[in-house]
Amino acid sequence: MIRFGVIGAGSIANTFSLAMKATKHQLYAISSRDIEKAKQFQQTYGYEKAYGSYEAMLRDPNVDCVYIATPHGLHYDHMMLALDYKKPILCEKSFTLNAKQAEEVLYKAQEKKLFVMEAMWTRMLPAIQELKKTLDSGIIGTLTHMEASFGFDLRNNGKDRMIDLSLGAGALLDIGVYPIHFAHLIFGNPKRFETEVKMDPRGFDLSESFTFYYENQKAILESSMASNLNQIAIIYGTKGYVKVPRFWSTDQATFYDLNNKVVKEINHPHLVNGFEYEINEAAECIEKGQLESKHIPHMLTIEIMKEMDALRNAWGMKFPNE
Repeated sequence: MIRFGVIGAGSIANTFSLAMKATKHQLYAISSRDIEKAKQFQQTYGYEKAYGSYEAMLRDPNVDCVYIATPHGLHYDHMMLALDYKKPILCEKSFTLNAKQAEEVLYKAQEKKLFVMEAMWTRMLPAIQELKKTLDSGIIGTLTHMEASFGFDLRNNGKDRMIDLSLGAGALLDIGVYPIHFAHLIFGNPKRFETEVKMDPRGFDLSESFTFYYENQKAILESSMASNLNQIAIIYGTKGYVKVPRFWSTDQATFYDLNNKVVKEINHPHLVNGFEYEINEAAECIEKGQLESKHIPHMLTIEIMKEMDALRNAWGMKFPNE
């Protein structure tokens, strides 16, 4: 059993805490800069300990793994801090602000022989893993292209992390990371890309479209924090296509032939909300003494960060703390 300590008591920590119900592992400690917020989490979810500072929790020898649930712009500092206290890490996406930060964190983790994994839960979902195996079997022939869009109107949701550049503001790191990860899962590293962006006057991206080009395929992707997009991914092949609703959190997928006839359906209902699979993966890796997950290896995390760096560079967008 792995005892988890959580840094940050925001909305994503709620989702994580709920998912723990479907695992054998323990919600051991919650930490927040606001002790009352930490105590509220403790009461709601049954954490054994509540701390009013991250350092106080990290000093607790009973914390086996730290889940970092703070905004993107704080991930680097919080991971480096956790590594100083010799704690394995499961860190929310996007992993850091840029690839340089990611490389520094992962180098330090390797030096200290500590497990670190980006919490890209999509890749852990049973439906996604079966989807990938089915595609590899050739059920829809040779893959040619895909489309994926993900967007909500979040402009008035009151969350500072969406509009504060120092916290990693904008659609890309919060939302765009999902279609990018999904395209990478299907086609790997793109050889080149084309992109268009709508910028907010305050200096962050409100919405973007980007087309990734591979050897013989392409991925047409879109993300937005200014409008509601359809959240569907469609992958096309020479013998048919597959539709993946809510591809970022899906528990299902449907394969069709060229005559629009269903040839296969995938259904894997979540035990709770889908976060349980990444929790189990991280815990299993730690119990086995592994330093990284085969599903989300360190190199993958760096590659995704480099892709997002390249997009921001094309837009002329920088974070002040880079």
